[in-house]
Amino acid sequence: MAKCKFCGQGVKVAPVFHPACWEQRANKVAEAFCDEYCRWPSEVKDQRDLIELHCSECVVAELLRMGGNEV
Repeated sequence: MAKCKFCGQGVKVAPVFHPACWEQRANKVAEAFCDEYCRWPSEVKDQRDLIELHCSECVVAELLRMGGNEV
């Protein structure tokens, strides 16, 4: 039986998707969010600084990591 990534309890049914499909969809949604709602890309012009200072700590990026295969 599969276990919940959050609480560790067994789950009988879970959403099913291919990891590649999840990554493609999640990246598309994140890009739309970043382009339309995030203020940092317009304020921090250097891509490296943007990722290091803001994107690495972004809650949207955390959501993307939750859906991946890593434990």
